[in-house]
Amino acid sequence: MDIRDGKLRIPEFQRPLRWRSAHVLDFFDSVYRGFPVGVLILSKLSAEPRLLHFGPLRVDAPAMPDAIFVVDGQQRINALAGALLHPDKRPRGDIHAVWFDLEEERFVRLRSAEPPPHWIPLNVVSDSVLLLDWLHEWPFGKQRRDLVERAIALSKAIREYQIPAYVVEEASNEFLRLIFKRANTSGVPMKESEVFDALFNGTALRPLESACARLQEQTGFGVMAPDVFLRCLKAVEGRDPRHTYTEREGDAADVRAAAVEDTETALRRALAFLADDAGIIHLQLLPYQLPLILLARFFHLHPSPHSRTRTLLVRWIWRGALAGIHADSGHPTVNQLQSKIDRDEFASVERLLLTAPKQAASPTASTVWSGHSAATRLCAVAMLHMDPRNVDTGEVYTLQEIQRLLDRRDLAKIFRDVDSHAPSTVARRILLPGSRQLARLPPAPDEVLRSHGLDRDAANALQRGDIAGFVERRQRELDRWFQRFFSERSAPGETDRLPIAELVRRVEAQAATT
Repeated sequence: MDIRDGKLRIPEFQRPLRWRSAHVLDFFDSVYRGFPVGVLILSKLSAEPRLLHFGPLRVDAPAMPDAIFVVDGQQRINALAGALLHPDKRPRGDIHAVWFDLEEERFVRLRSAEPPPHWIPLNVVSDSVLLLDWLHEWPFGKQRRDLVERAIALSKAIREYQIPAYVVEEASNEFLRLIFKRANTSGVPMKESEVFDALFNGTALRPLESACARLQEQTGFGVMAPDVFLRCLKAVEGRDPRHTYTEREGDAADVRAAAVEDTETALRRALAFLADDAGIIHLQLLPYQLPLILLARFFHLHPSPHSRTRTLLVRWIWRGALAGIHADSGHPTVNQLQSKIDRDEFASVERLLLTAPKQAASPTASTVWSGHSAATRLCAVAMLHMDPRNVDTGEVYTLQEIQRLLDRRDLAKIFRDVDSHAPSTVARRILLPGSRQLARLPPAPDEVLRSHGLDRDAANALQRGDIAGFVERRQRELDRWFQRFFSERSAPGETDRLPIAELVRRVEAQAATT
């Protein structure tokens, strides 16, 4: 079979798999009923040796001069290979763990429980020998001839079903990408970042995904979604964010070859600024997406801004977050704000500052802990700046330890609730990555308690199960810290003047024109 032999390949420009379980089940239902499922578009090209993935199936493919590449039909090929060639004897769990209910005549996915006796796995019906062995061992093989005949009919319908295919001979990569784009304007919608990757990656791996992976590896800031990276790329390029890469054929020619590289460089600087200057060390902690988009443009135009500029940018980020004005990251807002950032570094930061009020109310420890809301993230950042200590070791968590925790877990699983019987608030949440650490918290040394916003009275209240008393005391401690932390970063009472040298330059420039 071409798939097992490694002859069938998926080109690099293909989008990531988007089908879910329902798509796979509907596809096999169409095959069983004899419905048309579309035309495959294939191309014969030489191929290097490579480990191939078709759902759960892994194929160590050798080099070959006449491999068959799937230009259009990746989702269907993966559904067929993943289900019919599933390597597990009793597939379960993944979306390719497809079985057929012989009683109901419907395709089903086996999740975790044992299948009913009248279910048959599709990786059995694809092979007549396997099917005969399965029927021989099946308890109902002699009792239910009707189901035996149904299983045989299912096998025949799948094995004999023919999908029409069109083979493109000796086509260039550019020509294949054009076919791919035109064949994917309907069906399961492609994300714009996937279209970008398909159009502009040449022979390399998907450029946006690769850039996001490198940023994570180099900064530890978390895995950025390719769609977010693409929004930053548009800002770096000064494009109207309302432009999409599905609108016209000339998109590939319009994008500079270095656009992805330049955006990656700008984002690396922006993420370092967020961590080192603004004190936001991970994407999970970033209250809003808007500042990241605009910072990418700012650090592209001004790779090494003045120290005063960095201070003012920090104020803009925190003021906008506390006031909630950064919540709007719609295209019109992004377009308006990115136009305020030009080659004049100091004028750019001045214009940004004018968009955020100096005074804004800070969230408090009585704030309801609500998933990934901005208020929750702001409070989580503030608590991390208390230099929390590990309850087991007494050591302060390092930056790398915190980032690794945020890579692996949701905020709610890092900041655990001391009690689950009441509405969760910030005051009830403590940095306890391990579930057993809560019991070890009350007797911990005072320095450990202080690093979590606790005093001895609060710890004692927690130990005796007085949650209300614990919350009252911790809320008081955290609110004092929050007020100080947010005020230091937003600096509502301080002047936002530019560096003296820049002010002098402006006075001299004005004098020269009068």
